[in-house]
Amino acid sequence: MKNIARRGFQSQRGVTLVVALLMLIIITVVVVSAINSSTINLRIAGNAQIRDEARYAAQQAIEQFISSYSKFYPAPADVVTTVPIDINRDGTTDYTVSIPRPKCVRVSQQIPPRTLQCASGARSNLYCWDSVWEVTATATDTNSGVSQTVTQGVSVTFDPLFLPSSAGC
Repeated sequence: MKNIARRGFQSQRGVTLVVALLMLIIITVVVVSAINSSTINLRIAGNAQIRDEARYAAQQAIEQFISSYSKFYPAPADVVTTVPIDINRDGTTDYTVSIPRPKCVRVSQQIPPRTLQCASGARSNLYCWDSVWEVTATATDTNSGVSQTVTQGVSVTFDPLFLPSSAGC
């Protein structure tokens, strides 16, 4: 009896090694796939961050652009404005934003006048002008080349001497 039990035990020694190696291979494959999955997720999050930063850079450039009345009056220039944006404030340009000539969407005389200045001109049959403009900015990341385009509308009121035809309205 001892011989039979011993023979069964000896014949199974190699099987344990094979099973242990198979389990080690399966665990290794699972760990490698988990590492690859986390690396891909990290790249996706990084790309989303760069895309969002580019959108914010374009929005910041639009805000700078529309804060100047001279960009719209007497007539917008036919040049592309380039604005360098430093997102992380380290002294180097992170995004280059280009803003072409704004488009005049609509213009109309301001009737009834909404300000004292416009009301005083209305007495002489001179009305202020309300205009709606479309400003588009494209931000490009200087390192990766990722770009985002943002379009924003802005309303600008002009004095009675404004000529809509000269502004391309």
